Amino acid sequence: MGVPDVPFSASFEDHPVIERALRVRQNPIAAYGMAVVAVAVATLARWALDGQMVEGVPFIFYFPAIIIATLVGGFWPGLLATALSTAAAVYFFLPPLFSLEFDQRGAVSLLLFIMMSGINVTVVALLDSAVERFMRQVQSVRVLFDSAPAGLVVVDQQGLITLVNGSAEMQFGYERRELVGKNIEVLLPVARVAQHRKAREAFLRKPVARAMGAGRDLRGRRKDGSEFPIEIGLHPVGRKGRIAVLATIIDISDRKKVQEGQNFIVRELHHRTQNLFAVFQAIASRTIDESKTATEIKDVLNGRIQALARAYAIAEDSGWEGVSLAAMLDRELAGFSKCVKIDGCDITVSSSAAQQFALIIHELATNALKYGALSVPDGLVSIAGKIDRLNGSGTFSFAWRETGGPPVTAPTRKGFGSVILVDSAKQFSQNVVLDYARQGLCYDLQLQLSAIEASKAVSIHESSTTHGDVHAGSD
Repeated sequence: MGVPDVPFSASFEDHPVIERALRVRQNPIAAYGMAVVAVAVATLARWALDGQMVEGVPFIFYFPAIIIATLVGGFWPGLLATALSTAAAVYFFLPPLFSLEFDQRGAVSLLLFIMMSGINVTVVALLDSAVERFMRQVQSVRVLFDSAPAGLVVVDQQGLITLVNGSAEMQFGYERRELVGKNIEVLLPVARVAQHRKAREAFLRKPVARAMGAGRDLRGRRKDGSEFPIEIGLHPVGRKGRIAVLATIIDISDRKKVQEGQNFIVRELHHRTQNLFAVFQAIASRTIDESKTATEIKDVLNGRIQALARAYAIAEDSGWEGVSLAAMLDRELAGFSKCVKIDGCDITVSSSAAQQFALIIHELATNALKYGALSVPDGLVSIAGKIDRLNGSGTFSFAWRETGGPPVTAPTRKGFGSVILVDSAKQFSQNVVLDYARQGLCYDLQLQLSAIEASKAVSIHESSTTHGDVHAGSD
C-alpha cells in the first residue's frame, strides 16, 4: 500500500533560491538596485548585439530584465524596471536614435511593450505573492516543528536521519549537524539495533501511524552513551512517491520515576501496615498474658500503644526520614522536666529503631513513675547518649540512671517489660545491661550507628528482617 503525498513533508525541504530572493525583497535599496542593474545589463546586451538583431524588436532584451526585477524585488521594482526599459529603448534603439521622439511604428511597438510588460509584472507579482504565502507556511511549520516539546526525527527509507528538532537535540545531547545523514540506530542501545532494524523494515512494508513498542521497555542512547526510557510514535510522510518516517520521541524518565515512587509507596504502606499489626498483636498478647486485672491490662496496653503512636507521629512529622531521639524523650517525659536530665541524645534514628526506642523509653518511664525515681519528689532520672564515630562507622551508647528514689528490688518474675528492655533490645543492639541496683535502676544500651542512624537519603522501606521481627520479643 502506497503512502499519499503529504504537504507537511514538503516543508522540510530547502528552498535556497526563493529564500535569497525574499531576503533581497526585504531590503528596498537592494530590490530597486536590482531593477536598475537588470535594465542596465539588458541595455548593454542589446547594444553589444546591435546589427545582429532583427529590426523592429528593440524591446526583446528588456522582458527578462523586467521579469527578474519583479521576481526578486516585487511589484514596484518591476514597474521601475518597465519604466527604465521603456526610456532606454526609446532613447537608444528607436529611430531617431538618442532622441525621445519616435515615429508611428515605434509608437505601436512601444505601446505593445508597455502592455506586455504590465501583464508580465502583474502575473509575476501574483506568483510572488503565492510564493511568499507558501514560504510563510513553510516557516510556520518549521517553527512548530522545532519548538515541539517532544523530540521529532525524520528518517528516510534507508534509515538515515534527514531532520531533527531542538527537543531531540536536547534529549540525545547531539547538535543537529551531528545527526543529519547518520543512521537512526545511533540513537539506540547497541544491544537493540538488530531488533530495531527488523521492526523498521516491517513498518516500511506496511507504513501506517502507530505507537512503536507499545507496552515494551524502549530506550534511547545519548551521545555520552547513557540510556533513558522513551516512548515513540511513528507516522509515515511521503513526497513524490518516496516514503519517510516521522518519529515522535518522548522522554518518560520523569514518568517512570513517578510510577516507581507510587509503587514504592504502595509497597511501603502494605509493609508498614503488616508490621504495625504484628507489633500490636505482640504487645496485646504479652500484656494480656501477665497476671493483671482488666483495668491494669487496659492501662498498660494503652500506655504501650500510645508510646508507639508518639514515635510514629514524630516520624510522620519528619516525612519518615528519621526520628529525633531527643524529641521522643521530651514527649514521653513531658511534665517531669525538673526531675529528668537529658544529655547527648541529639541523634536521628531510623523509623524501625524509633519503634524499639519508643517501647524501651516507655517501659523505663512507666517503671520509674510507679516504683522508681519519678515516684518521689526528690528523685532524678539522668539520660545520657554518646556517639563514637570511627572510620565512617561507630557506636551509640544510651544510659538511663535513676537516683533519689525508693530502694530498688529486683522483680521475682519476668514480665513483658523485661522482655522489651532486654530480649527485644538485643535484637538491634550490641550490648544490653539492666541492673536493679539498690540505689537506683541502671539501664545501658550500646548500638552500631549503622543499625539505628537515619541517613540523609534514608530509605523508608527498610528490610523485612528489621520490621518483620516484631521486636516485642518472645517468651
